[in-house]
Amino acid sequence: MYSDGSSRRRQHLINGRRVRLSDLLDAQLLDADDELIFERPRLGEVHRATVTRRGRIRLEDGQEFMSPSGASDAVTKVATDGWYAWRVGPSGPFLHDLRRQLLEAVASKTPEDDEPQSTVVVRRYEGLNAARERAERGDPEELTVRDLIRRWGGQDRDRELTAEIEADLANHGLSTVPDFRAVGLDTVVRLEVLSTPEDVENVAAPAVPSAPSLAFHVPAVSPSDEESEDIGRTLGNLLPDKHRLVSVSPSASLDEAVTEMLLGDYSQVPVLSGTRDLRGAVTWQSIAIARQAGGDATLSDAVIPVRDFPYNTRLLDVLGVLWSEEFVFVRAHDKQVYGIVTAADVVRVYDDMATPFFLIGELDQELRRLIRNRFEIEDLQRVCVSGENLTSYDDMTMGDYLSVIRNPDCWAKIGWTLDRKVVGTHLDELRKIRNKVTHFNPDPISSADVDRLRNFLTVIRAFDR
Repeated sequence: MYSDGSSRRRQHLINGRRVRLSDLLDAQLLDADDELIFERPRLGEVHRATVTRRGRIRLEDGQEFMSPSGASDAVTKVATDGWYAWRVGPSGPFLHDLRRQLLEAVASKTPEDDEPQSTVVVRRYEGLNAARERAERGDPEELTVRDLIRRWGGQDRDRELTAEIEADLANHGLSTVPDFRAVGLDTVVRLEVLSTPEDVENVAAPAVPSAPSLAFHVPAVSPSDEESEDIGRTLGNLLPDKHRLVSVSPSASLDEAVTEMLLGDYSQVPVLSGTRDLRGAVTWQSIAIARQAGGDATLSDAVIPVRDFPYNTRLLDVLGVLWSEEFVFVRAHDKQVYGIVTAADVVRVYDDMATPFFLIGELDQELRRLIRNRFEIEDLQRVCVSGENLTSYDDMTMGDYLSVIRNPDCWAKIGWTLDRKVVGTHLDELRKIRNKVTHFNPDPISSADVDRLRNFLTVIRAFDR
C-alpha cells in the first residue's frame, strides 16, 4: 500500500491525529475522481459527490468540503457523521471502513525501534478496537474519566491531551457518554458507537419554517471528523463526583423540606416528581414568604420556579443566571436532574484558580525583569521563538523565556551557578502549568504544581538579587 518510510510518517494517525480524506488518497485507498454516494432510502434521496485531487469532497452543485461531515451536513441540513454517510460507488465501502483499513495498516507497520512508546500506542489502538467491538455488541466498556485519560499517559485534561483522546476515539467511531470533557474525573463514562450508516440514513431533515425570514440554518461541521472544540469549564465539571442530590416530592409536607434543609445544611432543595420532572425548588426565603402570608403554609405555597441546564453547558454561559438567581439545576446526559450548582460553587472554583494565576503572573514579571536587565531586544530576536516579531520585552512569551534559559550563551550571561538543563526542564513544566491555567483547564491545578510555582519563584529571586 505504501513504503515503510511513509508508514513511519503515518504513525501519528494512531496516536492522536484525526484521519483525513487526503490520508486515504495518500494510502491509495481512494482515488481522485472516485464517486461517493450518500443514500437515504427512507426519504427517497440519493446524493452524489466526487473526490478531488486535493482530498476534498465536491458536491453536484460544485461546493467543496474538506471533511465528509461538512459535505453530508450540506445536503441534509442537519449535523450528520459523514464517515458513515458516504460510500464509494453504489455498493462500495463506507469512508469509515476505509479509515479502519488505513489505521490497521499503520498499526501493523509501526516500527519497533521506538520502544516502549510505539508499543504503548499500538496497545492503545488495539484497546480501542476492542472497545468498538464491545460497543457494537451492545456491551460498551465503562471506566472513569481518570482511567480513560491515563491510557493516553495523562493526569488531567489539558487542551493537547483532550484533542488527542477525541481524535483517537473518533478514528474508531467512538464517543464517551457522558462527554468526558464535561464531567468530573471520577465520573464513569461509556465508550459507545458514535454513529452507524443506519443512523445516518434515518436522520430526517428539519421542517422548513413557514416564515421566509427564518430560513433554516445549516449546522457547523460535525466534530466527528474535525478538530476538537474547546468547551471550557462546564456545569458538570463543578459537581463533585460523589455528590448526592437531596430532593422532596410534590406531595411532601413543608416540614419535611425544612427538615432536609436543616439536617443537610442546604439553602434550597428541588421538588422532583421522579428523576426528570423538576417542579421547582424550596428555599429559606420562599419558606419565609409563604409562612409570612399567614395560614397553614404548605409545600406548594413555598415552591418557586427554577432554571435547569444540561451538564455540558459552559459555566460562562450561565454566570448571569447564577448571579441573579443564585443557583441552577443540572441535568445529566440522560435528562435526569442530578445536581445543583450555586453561586458559592463558582466563587470556590475561581478562588482555586486565583492562586496559580497570580503566581504565574509573578513568574512572568520576574523572568521579564531578569532578561530586560541583561539583554537587548536585538539579542533576543536571534534566540527566541518569536524571532524578529519580538519588538518589546512585554511581548515575550513563556516559550521565549525558555529559549533564553536553554541557550548556553544566554545562560552564561545570566551568570547563575545553577544547572542550565535542570532549570530549563523545570521552566518547561511550569509553562505547561501556565497553559492549563490560561486555557481554563477543567481540572483543578494540584497543590504540588502550586508548590512548584512558589519554589521556582523563590529560587530565581534568591539568585537574581
